[in-house]
Amino acid sequence: MKIIILLVAILIMLAGIIKKTADDVQEIAIRTELKQYPNLLPTIEVVAKRLPRS
Repeated sequence: MKIIILLVAILIMLAGIIKKTADDVQEIAIRTELKQYPNLLPTIEVVAKRLPRS
């Protein structure tokens, strides 16, 4: 009985490792794809009037 519980625990751990690895690979693929595009964020220039010196 202990061996069966141990085998089930090992299978659960392997499933978790495989899922984590798949998520990591997918995240790396997304990052690599996004590096091909330029920075598409708008540039904002803040212009304020100067206050008169007192």
